[in-house]
Amino acid sequence: MNKTLYSLAKAYGEASLHTLFSENDLICVLNTKGVPYYVSIVENALAAYRGEKGLTGYLALSLEEDDASELEYVDLQQAQECLLAILGSDASELDPTDLKEVEESGVDFGATGFPQFRSKLQYQFPWYLTDEETEDLILIMRSLLFAKEYFSAFKKHGKASSFSAWLDSLGLKDQEKKEYIPCITAEGDGFSVTSKVLQDEAYGFEYPQAYFTNEERKLTFKRMRAKPGKVYYYMIGLLPEPMMGKQSDRPVYPIFSLIYDPQSHMILDVYIVEDYEKEHGLFIARLLEIFEKEGKPQAIHCFGKRTLTLLSQMGKQIGIMVVEGTQKEEMEKIVMEMLEDLYADQDHDHEHGPDCSCHHDHDHDHDHH
Repeated sequence: MNKTLYSLAKAYGEASLHTLFSENDLICVLNTKGVPYYVSIVENALAAYRGEKGLTGYLALSLEEDDASELEYVDLQQAQECLLAILGSDASELDPTDLKEVEESGVDFGATGFPQFRSKLQYQFPWYLTDEETEDLILIMRSLLFAKEYFSAFKKHGKASSFSAWLDSLGLKDQEKKEYIPCITAEGDGFSVTSKVLQDEAYGFEYPQAYFTNEERKLTFKRMRAKPGKVYYYMIGLLPEPMMGKQSDRPVYPIFSLIYDPQSHMILDVYIVEDYEKEHGLFIARLLEIFEKEGKPQAIHCFGKRTLTLLSQMGKQIGIMVVEGTQKEEMEKIVMEMLEDLYADQDHDHEHGPDCSCHHDHDHDHDHH
């Protein structure tokens, strides 16, 4: 399989598919289990976005506003779920594992044509392929080499020309209303091509929502008197550097929560979790502790795209106004200071390769004066 993957990478590189397909010419390839990969081709690389999660990540990144903050952009980049083939590297850019695999494959890439393959899962550092992912990438590259020959017969001669001649040959009546993309399926030794509607508006990121299921505990916080004029700023965001996870064999990008009191200019709590889907309840527990210790606020101003979703239902249950925060620049400055403190503490000035073994504590308390 190693030999097959590397032989295909060489053939793929020589075929210069980026001259025929633009980055926005999405091609869907179904793996043997029927899971769709949405492939985007650029010079010396391809990214195959897996399933709905992958497509959502790709669309969110390609439609992102130019004025997104650095933190928002990092978050979107790490939300990607795809297989990556990076071609055209020289030997010095490969890590030892990649170099060993190239040598074992026996395929000659010259001086600067070396490939690297990675699997990118949501909020995890790009990692080596599993056997199943290797099979998928082999199928994807075979499909794309076939696609070059196939679409050339439909007047697709370069990036600027579209799939329209091919679509016209299918006699689709609603091309104006729907966006169709090619979908390639392996059939025996060959491939078949069908059209697939790109359901871009049907997908989106879904984030957890918290609410009280314990009636007694809900009443306790509902009856607690809010401090007049008391406001907290609350941000949930992605840490921009990966850490070795306790629950995963890959380095992960953890999610932090930060509670800030704008009246006293103090950070009341910073907490970090590895897996937000599973562990967001810990953020809520910390927030309720702050209510008990520092007082219940009248309002919480939310920053970061997960925050409003997490708190809005709970806020209604216990009588706290939960709103989108407007002091974005102020909050971003506070977060950047928090990150500087965090990474200074952790002596974090090395590169994270796939053999990275740095580890971080998962519980940080910072006062901010």
